[in-house]
Amino acid sequence: MFNSENKILQLLAVLEVCHGLAPGQITSRYLFIEKSMTWVKGREFCQSHFVDLAVLNTELEYFALLNATHTNKASFWLGLHRHANGWKWTDGDELSYRRWYNYNYEGQCASLEAMLEKNNKLLARLCDEEHMIVCQGPVSPQSLAVDSVSIDHVNLSWNVSAFMQTTSHYYSVMICSFICEMLFYPYNNDSHFMSIKISNLTAATEYSINVSAVVVRLDSVTGKNLILQDHPATLKVKTATPNNDQKIVYKIFNFLKLMILVPLLWFIYTFLKIEKCTEKLKDRSSEEPLVQEAVVELLPQKSGLEK
Repeated sequence: MFNSENKILQLLAVLEVCHGLAPGQITSRYLFIEKSMTWVKGREFCQSHFVDLAVLNTELEYFALLNATHTNKASFWLGLHRHANGWKWTDGDELSYRRWYNYNYEGQCASLEAMLEKNNKLLARLCDEEHMIVCQGPVSPQSLAVDSVSIDHVNLSWNVSAFMQTTSHYYSVMICSFICEMLFYPYNNDSHFMSIKISNLTAATEYSINVSAVVVRLDSVTGKNLILQDHPATLKVKTATPNNDQKIVYKIFNFLKLMILVPLLWFIYTFLKIEKCTEKLKDRSSEEPLVQEAVVELLPQKSGLEK
């Protein structure tokens, strides 16, 4: 552990509360750590507490981070470093745009110069310099595909970024129509592809589906799990309308479910009712000996008076 790490995480906890998040949960892709350290130490810190140093594969992500920067008087390490063939992000992707403030051939690690006024804020620096860091949180699916739709289920798929393929994580899926339900799907291999099936849906119904990537880390301050979650990818899908044959099968299936459910509920109700009656009988039987004992104690005194 690095010096002042507890203080840093306490600061994050304060920021979390100020933004109205649930305890132990941070919903953000980028997290600014206002503690100076070298590039290597910064990456170790991010990998230990979050996912990695910030990766900005596209200019859209680059400007999103600029807009999220809450200070304009600092330099922040990014997950960008020099290789023999050029600059690469820590997820293995090459730098695809040029936003260098002042390009040089000495620095091997890249920082974001938030203090600069113009939009070109990348700067190559010596890796052993100490600067603040930007950590990367989990990355939700960039696009969701509907593979198939039935009357009672839907199959979804998406590409898993190279960044997330090496990180233990799972996906939380919220599906809403009249009510909402939360489902969880673990990612347990190194595949670049994820496919899920959402079942028990209602025919001819429109659903709103949100899919978020979630990473769990141990919070060294509280000793509890810290839940890191990206903003969800969303889509709307409508289940199929059954044809005449399917409607008949669907009604028969629902009728059979009802036939199974009603006796089960009646059995539970009867069982609980019997249990309640048994408890009352036990209560009464526990009171009777006390009454009898009282009578036994009083009778001799009464008969003694009659003499």
